[in-house]
Amino acid sequence: MKNVASHRNIALYKWFVLFAEPLFWGPIVIQSIMVLGKMELSQIYFMEAIVTILIILLNIPTGALADIIGRKKTLIIGQAFLLGSFIGFATMNSPWQAWFANILWAIGYAFQTGSDHALIYQTLKSQGQEKSFTELEGKACGRRLLLIAVCCLAVGPLAKIDLRLPLYLCLPFVFIPFVISFFFKEERVVSGYSTKKQLEVLKQGVMFVFRKPEVLWVIGFVTLIGGASKIWFFTYNPYFEGVGVDLKYYGVVFFFLNLVAWFFSHYASRVEEHLSERRCVIGMILCIGLPILLMGIFPFWFMVSLVLVQNIVRGFMRPFTSNFMNRHIDSEDIRATALSTKSTFSDMFTALALSWFGVMNTNLGLFPSMTVLGIIVLALGFISYLQYRRLFKK
Repeated sequence: MKNVASHRNIALYKWFVLFAEPLFWGPIVIQSIMVLGKMELSQIYFMEAIVTILIILLNIPTGALADIIGRKKTLIIGQAFLLGSFIGFATMNSPWQAWFANILWAIGYAFQTGSDHALIYQTLKSQGQEKSFTELEGKACGRRLLLIAVCCLAVGPLAKIDLRLPLYLCLPFVFIPFVISFFFKEERVVSGYSTKKQLEVLKQGVMFVFRKPEVLWVIGFVTLIGGASKIWFFTYNPYFEGVGVDLKYYGVVFFFLNLVAWFFSHYASRVEEHLSERRCVIGMILCIGLPILLMGIFPFWFMVSLVLVQNIVRGFMRPFTSNFMNRHIDSEDIRATALSTKSTFSDMFTALALSWFGVMNTNLGLFPSMTVLGIIVLALGFISYLQYRRLFKK
């Protein structure tokens, strides 16, 4: 790929990532679905589980499609669905509308996942700069987290006026990645589509994953940490309400947690360099398992501050694990498929875990359920760490 095209891709990718998520929605995501979408918390967990299953069914086929027809084309398709999804969430008035918006999001996410990282990693690799991936990804995600942090300060006051206002404010910004996706340059030679070709690429990508113990380990690790983090995120609003935090402070809390996530994303490469890969793995396990356990055992308003610890992982994990995964993929022809396979396994666990946690929450209540979740994360995290030591001798 020519230098000009490479530099343009890298510059565009930073803006693409900056606006890849709704800027004003995070602090009230569950609250808005419950109030505007008229759904109970247990129904939201069930909906998320079903939607995650849809992602599982689509992830690998869309990854293989990206490897055949090109990552740029699948990014455009994905962004079109995501844009429709955010419009749906902003205008929802009933459970079926929330379901419809979430299904659009699942389709868009499946088309995007794997394609974005495969495209930018290929760009860097063509210039011999693949070692800079962690730094690029960390800083790109960090800029987004910092912007979200600032926007979160406005969410509380806006939501007090009208819960729908923050959702409307998201719409102009989520349109930007859709436009940007048309301007990426992909010089990798792609073939015409055929079902036979897609099945062959799909088979090669999946078989590659199962033959590489290092890749299997990172998939298992991402599955554990990512799945537990998503469950934990969906407890934020109910936990805040349960311990008596006023709605007007939600945005303030999210400002600080996004600030923490920004710092550890922006400096991800430096953190890994100074701590070592092994200590980073241990740290991520502890930063997820321990706070969940403590928040469940001691449900007091000041324990809300522990969500800041989760956001150390939130900021650091994507650049760390994406670079880890890409380093162990040695073929450009299956890169998006392999990355999508990673997402599929992670989403599969998340679907099961969300369903399980929803049932447990209904029967035990939120705080005991979080206690159980924390214990399980720490136990499985210890097993994952032992596997890491065995595979990598670190």
